[in-house]
Amino acid sequence: MPDLRQSVLAVVMAAAAGSAAATPAAAQEAMDLGIVGGEIGMSAMDFDAARTSFFYQHDRDGDFALSFAEMSDAMLHGAARLFDGYDLDGDGLITFDEYLQSGLDIFRSMDLDGDGVLSGHEM
Repeated sequence: MPDLRQSVLAVVMAAAAGSAAATPAAAQEAMDLGIVGGEIGMSAMDFDAARTSFFYQHDRDGDFALSFAEMSDAMLHGAARLFDGYDLDGDGLITFDEYLQSGLDIFRSMDLDGDGVLSGHEM
């Protein structure tokens, strides 16, 4: 299984390029350089963009919520901790609002120095 940095960078690069997948060589090059979107590291905006893309890709029924089956399927196909979501109200669905809140919590926990950017070593 690829490490978290490689997974994150591949998804962000694919989202930025508007494609479904980035080439492994491009992902590796970005990881080696520590560059995402022309900047060092990953900003909160890049992080949200990658998570939003993931959410919409895996919300197969278009109900603006991820069911347990949709989330399980996504995680079985190599999704990283970056894409975790929490069912905060216990209704069995991860709504987009719940997903956004869990993303904020995940970003804060990963941003060890609190500078608002995930550097290579924080990913």
